[in-house]
Amino acid sequence: MATKKIDKKEWKKYFDTFSIKYLKDKQPEYVEIQILSDSLGVQPETRWMVLKGITYDPKSDLIEIQVDKMDHMITHPQEIFVEEMDNGWLAGMQITQENGEKNIIDIR
Repeated sequence: MATKKIDKKEWKKYFDTFSIKYLKDKQPEYVEIQILSDSLGVQPETRWMVLKGITYDPKSDLIEIQVDKMDHMITHPQEIFVEEMDNGWLAGMQITQENGEKNIIDIR
């Protein structure tokens, strides 16, 4: 596996490509989302829910992670690190927000 930083100008294309590839494959992927903040520590947001897609809207500066029965919104992301498997699939990512909170997304 390889960890790499995605440049902000590539976010929309990266997540659009991932979502198209994911939806085309039709195999369910599951995500677990945790929020890491200095004041609260690690807080679980979801527990292994079916992933529907990931998008970035540059106009709103918003990442939306669509999972079964909810959407997780990340406003004003500052940096994104992804962990990719050798076959190009995402194994996870870390998205840091403007306020310093980190969204840790594990994918299986």
